[in-house]
Amino acid sequence: MNAIVQVEVKTDHDALDAKYDAIFEKHVVARKKLVTVKQLAGMYSMERDALEEAFFRDPRIKLFERRRGKGKRYWIAEKVIPIMDEIIEYEWQ
Repeated sequence: MNAIVQVEVKTDHDALDAKYDAIFEKHVVARKKLVTVKQLAGMYSMERDALEEAFFRDPRIKLFERRRGKGKRYWIAEKVIPIMDEIIEYEWQ
């Protein structure tokens, strides 16, 4: 006997777009050499003050902070992002 099966697939395009954007942003940031407060705030969904309190006072993070003169602060992305993830995972309650 031959049976015909119909399958209907519904796609949540907004969820797919959000997931794609998150993956894309992760890969773009991974290729960046330096990140700013604004970029880190977006990555971690935190305000600048919260980042200051949670991460930027940590000596491991300060080690990779860069600034030209008295200008904008930057951090070496490939160094600080894993440290920030480690702080969240192991040091936060």
